Amino acid sequence: MDRPVLHSFVRELADLDRLTEFTEALPSRARVSESALPVLLATLYEKLDRGLVCLLPEDADARDAAEAAAWFVGDERVGFLPSRGVSWESGLEPPPHLVGERARALALLERGGLVCASARALAEPLPPPRTRPEPIDIAPGLEIGVEALSELLALAGYDRVDRVDDRGQFAVRGGIVDVFPTTGREPLRIEFFGDEVESIRAFSSFTQRALHPVETSTIYPAAERRLDLMQDWHGDDGEVRPVPNDLVAPLDSAPDFVYQPDDVRQRDPPGQRQHAGDPGNAEKATGKADPVISPRALARVHVTEYRESERKGKGNEIAGETDGAAGPGVPGPGEASRDGR
Repeated sequence: MDRPVLHSFVRELADLDRLTEFTEALPSRARVSESALPVLLATLYEKLDRGLVCLLPEDADARDAAEAAAWFVGDERVGFLPSRGVSWESGLEPPPHLVGERARALALLERGGLVCASARALAEPLPPPRTRPEPIDIAPGLEIGVEALSELLALAGYDRVDRVDDRGQFAVRGGIVDVFPTTGREPLRIEFFGDEVESIRAFSSFTQRALHPVETSTIYPAAERRLDLMQDWHGDDGEVRPVPNDLVAPLDSAPDFVYQPDDVRQRDPPGQRQHAGDPGNAEKATGKADPVISPRALARVHVTEYRESERKGKGNEIAGETDGAAGPGVPGPGEASRDGR
């Protein structure tokens, strides 16, 4: 699977002595600015080569970090674990898109991905794994049949409708199944030839016209528990469904990293600011760990492809010897979000 062009950037950062010292000393503290956090997470993921979970204060913080880190290691390797949006005590079902994002993040973590989670997301329990709907992998050539796919979608919490307009819905018309995945940007039109999937195309929910072919897709559930395993409950009007008694924690272990932005935002007292080469003195003087990747270190790292293209006269290096965390051409987390990633 192809890596993004900015993957070369984190590959070079992973060879920095300061980062090697940090990973060898784990668990340890390090000061990281909010703008450099996604780069550091991507670099640690590259360096440690295993599944990682970073805990952040709010859903928005976790989402922004995940979106920006994906620019460096790829969308398929980064997940966002949000909160449910509603409490279990309310008796309400969470929105399908949040259910799908939570399911995708946990599935990606099992495959060794990088997951950014909010504090509330890790505090909210889930049904046990055996009761959760399985993701549905769809690709041309798969023999599954319209009825079998429809049943799987219904058990995963998808609503059957006449016309697909929103996430968590599906429709059946003859040998065609339209479905809007809970984690997708566009709905999918799955055409069958007998029981075999003949083609998959994204389409516009507004015009219902096909847009472009799709090679493969994973459809994540719209419900936290399989509908055939839901406990029957018949309460009086106004009575709230009781909280299930079999809920478990989302993770089996503690997160690998915890980001505390309030500590980072506090300025060093005058005369006590230290350089990246003096981590011990900095921590003794201020009680805070020194930056694991300093701005100058970031500025010295160049993307290999851009360096080669400059020699050929086709482009410029991404960063120069400046004091900025990244030079011209390196999109920060805010820019990545504005581009729609």
